[in-house]
Amino acid sequence: MSVKLHDLITKVRESTTTSGIREIISEECVQIRNAFRKEDTKNRPRNISKLIYIDFLGFPTDFGQVECLKLIAHTSYVCKRIGYLGLSVLLTENEEVLFMSTNIIRNDLASENKFIVALALSSLGNIGSVEMLRDLAPEVEKLLKSQTAYIRKKAALTAIRTIRFVPETVDRFVGCVKSLLSDKNHGVVVGGIQLLIEILKIEPKSISEFRKLVPGLLRMLKSLVDAGYAPEYDFEGVTDPFLQVFILRLLRILGKDSKKYSNQMIDILTQVGTSSGLNKNVENCILYESVSTILTVESPNRLRVTAINTLSKFLSGKDNNMKYVALNTLLKGVNKDSKSLKRHRKVIVKCLRDKDISIRRRALDLVFGIMNKKNVKELTQELLDCLPKAEHDFRFDITAKVCTAIEKFSPDDQWQIDTLVQVLTIGGQYIRDDVIAIMTHVTGRNQELQYYASKKLYNSLLDDRYRNQKFIQVAAWVIGEFGDILLKKSIEENESIDPSQIIDLCQIIITSSRNDDLTKYFILNTLIKLSTRIEGFNETIKEIIKPFMKHVNIEIQQRACEYFRLFEDKELLVFSFDRIPVKDDNMEKQEIETVQEDQTANENSMKNTNTQENTDQQFSPNNNQSGQGTEMNIMGGNNVVSQNKTQETSSIENLLQLDFNNNNNNQNVNKQTTNIQNQQSNQSTEDFLSDIFGTNNNPNSNNTQNVQNTKIQNVMGILGTENGMGTGRGTGMGTGMGTGTGRGMGRGMGTGMGTGMGTGMGKGMGRGMGRGNVNTQKKNPSAIIYNQDGLKIQMNFKLVSVNGIPAAMVQTIFTNSTPTPMTDLIFQVAVPKHLQVQMAPPSSKIIPANNIGKVTQTFRVIKKQNIKIKLAMMTRIQYKINGMPISKQQEVKNLPLIF
Repeated sequence: MSVKLHDLITKVRESTTTSGIREIISEECVQIRNAFRKEDTKNRPRNISKLIYIDFLGFPTDFGQVECLKLIAHTSYVCKRIGYLGLSVLLTENEEVLFMSTNIIRNDLASENKFIVALALSSLGNIGSVEMLRDLAPEVEKLLKSQTAYIRKKAALTAIRTIRFVPETVDRFVGCVKSLLSDKNHGVVVGGIQLLIEILKIEPKSISEFRKLVPGLLRMLKSLVDAGYAPEYDFEGVTDPFLQVFILRLLRILGKDSKKYSNQMIDILTQVGTSSGLNKNVENCILYESVSTILTVESPNRLRVTAINTLSKFLSGKDNNMKYVALNTLLKGVNKDSKSLKRHRKVIVKCLRDKDISIRRRALDLVFGIMNKKNVKELTQELLDCLPKAEHDFRFDITAKVCTAIEKFSPDDQWQIDTLVQVLTIGGQYIRDDVIAIMTHVTGRNQELQYYASKKLYNSLLDDRYRNQKFIQVAAWVIGEFGDILLKKSIEENESIDPSQIIDLCQIIITSSRNDDLTKYFILNTLIKLSTRIEGFNETIKEIIKPFMKHVNIEIQQRACEYFRLFEDKELLVFSFDRIPVKDDNMEKQEIETVQEDQTANENSMKNTNTQENTDQQFSPNNNQSGQGTEMNIMGGNNVVSQNKTQETSSIENLLQLDFNNNNNNQNVNKQTTNIQNQQSNQSTEDFLSDIFGTNNNPNSNNTQNVQNTKIQNVMGILGTENGMGTGRGTGMGTGMGTGTGRGMGRGMGTGMGTGMGTGMGKGMGRGMGRGNVNTQKKNPSAIIYNQDGLKIQMNFKLVSVNGIPAAMVQTIFTNSTPTPMTDLIFQVAVPKHLQVQMAPPSSKIIPANNIGKVTQTFRVIKKQNIKIKLAMMTRIQYKINGMPISKQQEVKNLPLIF
């Protein structure tokens, strides 16, 4: 005979080892199985009770599920109570056995015993499956009109699960809600309010109908606030705090975006917000709900200030739960009343040093939310002060926020340079990759700060403590680019820097085993640039580069060999590594707007690029890694980190005959339309390199200008424009190639052997006039392809032409409505095999929170054959939120007719 439940619990507690507990449970399960096999009806309730306890301990109990059904079918209330308890604990809504209980529950719902009816409702509300809820919805609807308040309350809670799992049944319960809200029993009213909130989530259009209930709800809330001592509903001196909380939540929904009904709530919200203290938890709950309601409805500014002041008191307390709740609430109201939040900046910043990591993360998001150009200096410094003592994972969040703030709110370039250097020296290993591009761009566009930046970076680089990889890469690029300015102006200021010290420092860094291959690649480029800017050190630099001609990394080896060979032609060396011009920010903004708005024939259709390699790589397949792509463009060489590219697209590359864009498909798009482009891209590169080194058998190989013009034509073909001849202006040499949409001016930059769109060839910036035939539409359609979990993705389409073949220019816009930024953004697109996709890198890998900003990524879809087809694609989005990786893949349907 099996032991009682009390005795089983005693035996388990007396056991000192896990194996002993396992042995006790195994023996008991054997006895319970034997009892079930013998149909021991007398001890069945006891055995189910023991199975519930065994389930709590984590042991399998599925063999007792059918016995639970036998118990709930019993006529005795005692047996039914144990049976429904076992049903709720031992089964889930996915169990097939559960469906067998539908008729039993239906019979119990019609029972005259209210306690049996309550048991059936509770069980249905806890684990009811979709089929059961759909079948029993009529019975639940009838019980909402029961004469017993106890049953009406249970039925309301069961109705919540019903409409949540079976939304089509919502119409059954709409008519019952008003009667529940006017019930005299507070428990029934609480159930009715929760049911109405769930209905409004499923049917938001019905809010206008239920707003008529606002006056009655306000009277009810006022009576609770003004009520004296009521023993039946009193809890720690507060009258029915649960009902007050739910009324405030419902008012928050009904008053949102309604000035009329929000004005009716002002008086009672003011009274609730001022009458509650901060001494008891129950008062804090009511106060928090009232503050959340004030920040959500259309309340006056004075009331919002009062609410934010209340939340500030929560932040000043010692209760971490209240701090976390207050920070989350302030994050929701940061867009509506940021001015009031800025008054409590010190309290918010103080939370950055809290011991609880969750509070620090919420405080970091809130600090970024209240940041603007006026307070960015102080708040950024506060974040940098927290960086050295922060945990490893939290440092990534801090540096990401600081870098975004620098880029968005920087008051001037000098402060931006100083702060970026500070970030690089303190937490360079934690910053995102595109910070290198930000630093180099800021330094390059401001000639007055080029000496300041290069000197600051050089002095910091002398200190071995700051030599993290990202900092060395930035310093190497700036010193290599502006080394001559650094030496010249240092002499003028009587702070002469010996050129040999710079060369020696580069040699120390490049030979150090602590530095990775990418950093060495940067130093190689720095050395070759310094050879054109500093006289008398070519032989020293050659000796430093020579050992790397046999380096194990093939990219470093190849680059070292090319650089070493370039020393033989000094004129070509100087020409190839002249200073890189900076892209015009205004031109870039104009080009982004051309995708979003209706364009005239005089607007440009393509985006300018800095160098020839930038032009080639801007729309190269699968160029989603913005950080890596930026580094390679700065270095002016091949893709060093191509071996580190992930193979994420292999699993779906053949799905629906779609090909995700990848680097292995790097071929000329227009090879079917132009004789020049019929040559393979690798052969073009080979001819180009062979001309540099004098190994081309072409009798015209010495004509550098012809080679470059041919290269430009290839680039213009890829970019889908018609070449027009124009005269390069500025310091450009030779003839410029002009491009445009319709008729207009093309602008860009070129350096060394590279060119940009519509640019003159040579050193610096050139301009060219040209004409092009590009088919445009008067209306540029758009579509929202994804809107889930706070992430919204919108695509703006524009029809262009690539040598007569239609192509779609698509700008993808990412926005984030959650209070937490989304990081490590990767967006991929696959198209059918009769199309080809070319992607530019995203503007940022971090999508700001609370819709503060947006991230854009442009790509182009080209038809390989001039046939009538419908645009179809599959997308994959990957990002991280709170450090958790998220990956979503979907087929995009209902795209506008572009082709």
